[in-house]
Amino acid sequence: MTATGPPLVAIGDLHGHLDLFERVLERIDREAPDARIVTLGDYVDNGPQIQALLDRLIALQAERPGRFFRIIGNHDLALLRALGWPGHVPDRAWYACWSARYWNPGLGTADAYEAHDLASFAAAFPAQHRRFLSDLRWFFDDGEIFCVHAGLDVGPIAPQRAALERTTLPAEPSFMPEALRDKGRATRHDPDWERVAVSSHTHLPGQAIFSAPRRVCLSATSDHGGGLLAVQFPERRCWWTDGGEATEVRFPAVWASG
Repeated sequence: MTATGPPLVAIGDLHGHLDLFERVLERIDREAPDARIVTLGDYVDNGPQIQALLDRLIALQAERPGRFFRIIGNHDLALLRALGWPGHVPDRAWYACWSARYWNPGLGTADAYEAHDLASFAAAFPAQHRRFLSDLRWFFDDGEIFCVHAGLDVGPIAPQRAALERTTLPAEPSFMPEALRDKGRATRHDPDWERVAVSSHTHLPGQAIFSAPRRVCLSATSDHGGGLLAVQFPERRCWWTDGGEATEVRFPAVWASG
């Protein structure tokens, strides 16, 4: 992204909160109508509007070609693995892992589809929703901004990008790729990175955003009752909503040195 190109807005974990997404989108469209938008993953689990949110995101793909980009989160990948992705035979071990470790009590995705076990969920989950999730990229990279769900490790981005592009799953079936699950990466940054790395995934208590010269992490608060955050580049303007009109959150340009 160049200083004269269209801005880019990254939006934090959505977790089935269509209402919060709509409020942020309204503000973006008013402030920067030509903006490109990247959603940072975790569309399912823990929120009340999972089906409606997925339908809305699918519609936005058609409405905003070349301006709307979606990357995958660990919750989305856990759902896919429960359904047997990259194949089509549902996986009972992954369903058990997903339901035990990824759902807040009473807010599981299966309930949103009126399904209460793996067989009924696999039958009820719409083909268009599975297609949307399975088509998600594992990162977004425009040469200036690099978005990934949980974050990067220190060191060059290029080999980490290549690993994400291969969409390689860990050999241990109950674990996720570190770039999608490692909460320790929320504040990890490298002054020599070739891009600004942007993520969400991790709840940062008492802190809306971690910001360093080559790093931005939006606190993942939508499934903690803390609303939804978005950040606009290159200015690093931040928007926040808890259901009302999205307002600007001011923060220092740099919260960490190096």
